[in-house]
Amino acid sequence: MNTPLFSSHSERLFALKNTRVDFAVQVLLGHYLEPLGVNPFTAYVNTLKDFQNPVVQTSRTLFDEALACVEKQSLPTYTQGISNIFSKRYSFAAEDRVRTLDLIAFETIVTDIVASLTDKPAMDLSPRPLRPLSVEDVHGALKVHVPNVDPAGVYVTSFIAHGPGKRMVSSSEQLIEYLLGHFKNDVIPYHSKGRHQGIYTVPFSGEERYLHPQLITSHLNDLVIRIVPDLLG
Repeated sequence: MNTPLFSSHSERLFALKNTRVDFAVQVLLGHYLEPLGVNPFTAYVNTLKDFQNPVVQTSRTLFDEALACVEKQSLPTYTQGISNIFSKRYSFAAEDRVRTLDLIAFETIVTDIVASLTDKPAMDLSPRPLRPLSVEDVHGALKVHVPNVDPAGVYVTSFIAHGPGKRMVSSSEQLIEYLLGHFKNDVIPYHSKGRHQGIYTVPFSGEERYLHPQLITSHLNDLVIRIVPDLLG
């Protein structure tokens, strides 16, 4: 985007606190975990019953762990040897360990997220549903925050792998319809980095010449952070 939606990290964090806690946790986790190649929904903190009993008692996604700590406003405390991070639920096998993220690092990440969202001005941690929305509502919010972008000429296109190094279009929606489809299900969409999604000026295209000149996928999170506070009930 020619003009960033946020001028600083602190401004972005302040705006993020005005969204919803589940989305805010996902955004902050993405900041820490995406560079490590770790998906917080498919990586788990698995915990044994005790040192003498090698049976996994609990298995929770990294997202659920972080969200619970924020909602309880408590810091994580894990015991080395009893808990660790794995790619499979209820596994404690060495081959299923996540190699790019250790337990101490994750504990530090969650501590930072809890502090970021609960330090004054603290985020509202209560459930906040999106209000019933129309195309006009979403269009109006977009025009307020990105007045120089015509939403009618923005398409969010998703891809799936199709052979080695190749991909094919799996879906393509105009930006307003894409956002509204999520919002109607009370979902605030998060956009991770990667080649699985792109922003284009025409539908169902993956050609570089049709990439949107002002928006890229990573801008969508900032755009959502901007508009969602106006759309919450």
